[in-house]
Amino acid sequence: MKKYLLAVAVEEPEYLKRLADYVRDSPLAEQWQVTGFTNAEACRQYVKQGHHIDLLAVQPELLLALREPEKGRLPAIPTVALVLKLGESGEAHELHQYQPLPLLLQRLEEAHARLTSHSSRAATAYDRTAGVRTVTVYSASGGTGKTALALHLVHAASSHGYRTFYLNLERWNSSDVWLGIPNSSEAQEREEGLSELLYGLKAQPEQSVEWLLEHRIRHPLLKGDYLAACTNMEDRMTLSGEEAASITEVIARSGQYDLIVIDMDDGLEELHAAVFEQSDQVLWLTGDNRTVLRKQRMALRYGEQKWGERFSKLLHKFVHVKNHAAPAAYDSAIEMNGIACAPVALPEVAEWRGAAATLLSSPSFRAAADKLFKYLFHEGGEKNC
Repeated sequence: MKKYLLAVAVEEPEYLKRLADYVRDSPLAEQWQVTGFTNAEACRQYVKQGHHIDLLAVQPELLLALREPEKGRLPAIPTVALVLKLGESGEAHELHQYQPLPLLLQRLEEAHARLTSHSSRAATAYDRTAGVRTVTVYSASGGTGKTALALHLVHAASSHGYRTFYLNLERWNSSDVWLGIPNSSEAQEREEGLSELLYGLKAQPEQSVEWLLEHRIRHPLLKGDYLAACTNMEDRMTLSGEEAASITEVIARSGQYDLIVIDMDDGLEELHAAVFEQSDQVLWLTGDNRTVLRKQRMALRYGEQKWGERFSKLLHKFVHVKNHAAPAAYDSAIEMNGIACAPVALPEVAEWRGAAATLLSSPSFRAAADKLFKYLFHEGGEKNC
């Protein structure tokens, strides 16, 4: 494995020591070597002596000193400014200097991949979205287990090496229950998320990708990323199909993900149609309950009546997934309303009925979600219903 050199130029020796010690004692040591500088001149001499730097993480003041023209021009080096507040350096690529070291190193790795990819080929926004797959989890009825399936699908994909982003577009986002996140209003107000991204898309769309990479949250158990829910509920209540498409496009354009899993609300409005159009597959979660089945059929009929050919063109993306069912009683060859069913039944998990819904706590549900992932992505699973 090739080893990359990370040069860190900051004025605080203790910061350098902590960072270098962390990398040395972590799996990152197999891929990264850290060299530190507390002044610009030492870094300049290091480069002039012919040492190659793969990524330079540097405080803005030292970066200005490195670029002083009277001291000689340095070769182009992929650079990230370490800042106290985003936007203070004027650099295209910034990271908060003071954040948990595992997160900082992860962001630096991603910055290196993005910057070196950009320098090796003229990557346009269209190029970076190529190959990003979007799967939406939907049901015409509430309470069918959409969030449970979406989160378990993210975990299954991540476990198979897919870089995955979980995007919750429900009106009432309850994913914090599953993720073990404090849901107090004070905690939510401190966390920037979808509301701020929507504002940025209108005010400074060219900076939206950088903002996303700075504010996304990595869940260690899920092994995927997500954004905090809307701090202003009105932003979600008025969310348009165009805005939802823009959010998904920003995630895809970041170049950091292979898969986006969208957790979609029940109902069937213009927002749903737009999200379905952006999706490669739409998992219609259903079950044995006659009321749920009836609502699914009514939603399909309504979609055909409201959008006609536009909706008909989406039908090939739809896959029914049966939840709260006994696998032995499930016929994988059936079709519902002309839409094929996935050959996977998601089991009923009794302990989730109350307040004990815990992510990945059910081995049988995890196994079913993994089987569904393999079916959808042909990772050793069945390719046809």
